[in-house]
Amino acid sequence: MPVSLSSGVLLNCNSLRKLSLSYVTLDENILQTLLNSCPLIVSFILKFCSGLEKIELPNLRKIKSVSIRICKNQRVKIEAPTLEHLSYFGLCLSEGLVVTECQNLKSLDLTHSPQNFNVYNDFSDGRERFSTCKSGSLKILKIRNCDGIKEIDAPNLVSIEYQGKQTPELKIARESCQLKHSKIVLSGFHSDAAWFGKLQKFLSNSASGSQVSLYFVDCAKINMNDLLLHDRVAIPQVDVLDVKIEFYEELPTFVDALLLSCHPRRLNLSSSVKINKCFIDRLMHLSHLLLMEGSLGIVN
Repeated sequence: MPVSLSSGVLLNCNSLRKLSLSYVTLDENILQTLLNSCPLIVSFILKFCSGLEKIELPNLRKIKSVSIRICKNQRVKIEAPTLEHLSYFGLCLSEGLVVTECQNLKSLDLTHSPQNFNVYNDFSDGRERFSTCKSGSLKILKIRNCDGIKEIDAPNLVSIEYQGKQTPELKIARESCQLKHSKIVLSGFHSDAAWFGKLQKFLSNSASGSQVSLYFVDCAKINMNDLLLHDRVAIPQVDVLDVKIEFYEELPTFVDALLLSCHPRRLNLSSSVKINKCFIDRLMHLSHLLLMEGSLGIVN
């Protein structure tokens, strides 16, 4: 049972540096009074607290780390120029998470907040929601099931972990790429040439140390001509590729598209015996073609 927190028990806590509230009942006035009473906190945790329609964290002069977990429609707005680490978990977010003045944000962990996340380095008028995660200072990024985020504009990323159904566009500084670790988990329910083209473009920005897990309900025929017409990007080099396939209609072109998009150094296949055999046969066929091209002196 949640514990009720009333304003009558609040004290002046200038020496407090860490504040954690879990499963308590409080309203916006109590939250603001509590935050005003401890203005020098560097760490704030709010976990499944009821009674709040909106959660606002303004003018926290020393805050470095914020972790918020909510289970209903609660609007969240954070104004924190000193914020470095943000973790957010939302089940049914309808109004969105807005973080302003986040020029020092170094790590961001988002779970299940589709189509409603905004990060701004400056204040915004809030007239519309964007589907972009943008921050020049961001180094570590983790996103789970936030398929509304269609673009990740973080030029100085060092590590990214992404799990979802859609493949976002990843923008990093090609001239000073620092990305050292990437772990991508995607579920491909409608995989066509366009889907593989987006995957190839996304992975082309990943450096060494990348691990990609792909789950396919169905493998349909892929138009390789359409895939080859996509924007030319650097050839991806995936260290480890984990593939699970439930059903297939036409496997050869699917395997071709998969290898073209990922270029894995190591492949782990988890499917039925029949699918595994077809997959291996196609790999052997492609290997034979490459050997034939090499013996004939064919150069692409």
